[in-house]
This record gives sequence, structure tokens and C-alpha cells, in this order.
Amino acid sequence: MANRTLPSLCCFVALLPSLSQAALYITIVQGLGGQPEYDSEFTESREKIEAASHSMTAAENISSFNGESASRENLLKHFADITARMNEDDRAAIYLVGHGSFDGETYKFNIPGPDLSDTDLKNILENFPGQNHFLVNTSSTSGAMLESIVGEGEEASNPDYIIVSATRNGNERNSTHFGRFFADALTNEEADLNKNSTVSIEEAFDFATRSVESYFEEAGRLSTEHAQLRGDGAAQFSLSRLSEIQIESENPVINDLLQQRLALDAEIENLQLRRNQMSNAEYIQQLQALVLRSAELSERIENQQGSAAP
Repeated sequence: MANRTLPSLCCFVALLPSLSQAALYITIVQGLGGQPEYDSEFTESREKIEAASHSMTAAENISSFNGESASRENLLKHFADITARMNEDDRAAIYLVGHGSFDGETYKFNIPGPDLSDTDLKNILENFPGQNHFLVNTSSTSGAMLESIVGEGEEASNPDYIIVSATRNGNERNSTHFGRFFADALTNEEADLNKNSTVSIEEAFDFATRSVESYFEEAGRLSTEHAQLRGDGAAQFSLSRLSEIQIESENPVINDLLQQRLALDAEIENLQLRRNQMSNAEYIQQLQALVLRSAELSERIENQQGSAAP
């Protein structure tokens, strides 16, 4: 049955427009800890984020900065470089793990040498081509950055990007717990509420928010941080795949097909994120093409696995 279906499936796919594969560029920045316990916590969070990122995109699209490499000069050059590489369909995700400060006017993310300011971060986001970019800032006072970039009020947002801050505003100055819980969510099945083996921005945010609330309740203290999420598409933007591809080292054909299906999953997610940027007819046509390609790949994988079985 499967072999009779495959030729017609391939012919139909060939008649549909080809779809360029969008890339996801991920940048992780670990700021200054100031104390050994914070250095250790930030390092652990960065490493969890790095591991999760490798389930989402090619290794060459993942950049991680810590210590002296996390200077403002290096970071601004890095973002200028990836901006030049990106096209309108590509997406960027930025993780800021560390401490922040706010003097009543300017927010700063603390790194070696001159800090990254809210203006720097706003310029980085605004220079990215296309839409559906993501920034999460886990630092204290990070709510001031949020207000600087999208404005004040719970409804304030920008259609080009999704932003998460660990605090409500610049007055929440205590070191936050949100960051370590957000990093935990990327490898925790409990965060995957819809059980699709991926963790979205919304799921990671909800998991971390619940964990922060539980932490303060168990400690019998009033919460000193209130995380915020702004922007559309947080439920569709995946940050981690919990079920990694099983590499068939003895069958490179199957392994190649599995890698193709992983890339196709990313294309489907990117299309869903761009749903409001196209007509309904165009969206359905492109979605049908991707679904058919997915069916074709699944069929080929099953056939290969069947022929490889003893």
C-alpha cells in the first residue's frame, strides 16, 4: 500500500511551489555572576540552554558567550554579523543569563567592561530582518528593558518579536530565580503541557512562572519578581525538542531522512509563526506542501526501516 501511494505523493509535491528553509540563529550570553554561587548557577543555566538549542538548529547557528568573550564589542559585532546573514524568513533567539541594573532611566545587562544597554538590545532586535524573533532576559530589573523596548502596560508589544523579562519593572532589583527555572523547562517533560515532545516559549514561561511562585510560597515569603511575556506566537515558537533524533549509525540513509524530517518540522513551525503575514489561500497551499513532504519522508523512513529489519 505504501509503495503505491508514494509516486502520486511525489508528483503532487513537485507541482507545489518550493519552500526555502528558514534558519534559526540562537545566541546565549552569560553575564557576570559577581559571586561564586551566581557564577555556578549561570553556567549551569547556559549549558542547559546550549544543549536544548542543539535540538533546534544547526551547530553553526548557535553562539554562546561567557567570561571575557561576552564583551559589548564582541556581542555587537556578532549581532551585526548574523543580521547580515539572515533573510526575511529567518528567526533569531537571544538568551541573556545574568544580573541587570537600572538607574531610573537606563537598563543595563552586566557583562565584562561596558554593559549592554536597553538601547543596544532594542537596536539589535530592530535590525533583524523579518519577524518572529525572541529575547529572554533573566536578570533583575529586566522589566525596565521590556518597557524601554515595547512600552509600558500589559498590552504593549511589538509584532516583530517576543520578549520575556524576569521582572515586572526596574524596581524589582533582587537577584531572580526565574532564569534557572526557565532553563530547567527546556529539558523537563513537565513543561511540555501539550505532550508534543517540544517546549515552546509559552510553555517554558509558564513552567518557570509556576516554579517561582512555588519557591516563594514554600519559603513563606512574598515574591520579589514577576515575569512578563510580550508578543504574539509564543505558543508556536519552540525552544527545545525533548525527543532527540535517534542516530542510525549503521544506516546512513535512515539517518539522513531523519535529519530531513527534523528540518521539515522547523519549516512547519516557521510557517505557523508567519500565518498572519500571508493570505489564507497561500498559507493553506504552503502547509499542504509541507504536510505532504512530511508524509513522504515518513513513508521513506518506514520503508528503509522495514528493509533494514532482520
